[in-house]
Amino acid sequence: MATATAKKGKKEPTPIPVRFGRDEAWLLRLLEVRARAQARSLSGQLKYYARLGMIAADNPDLPLSMIEGILEAKEELKAGLGQPYEWGVLEEPRAR
Repeated sequence: MATATAKKGKKEPTPIPVRFGRDEAWLLRLLEVRARAQARSLSGQLKYYARLGMIAADNPDLPLSMIEGILEAKEELKAGLGQPYEWGVLEEPRAR
């Protein structure tokens, strides 16, 4: 990530422009539509797709839906919504 030096030697993120050419106008429009559909800014949608893309590249054996599920589960755990898994053998239904 590009950074700029601020006061006291701290580094703050610097905005990085992303340019779309005329032949990529359809992609920009699609990103805008998906950003609105998922209640994100265009910048937020680009960051989301960049993050998913990096995770997918690092884990080519995982389907995208599984990666998204894992990310959702991590956020649910952070929010305190996780429940422990009870290990055990499932019981066979009894015959009547």
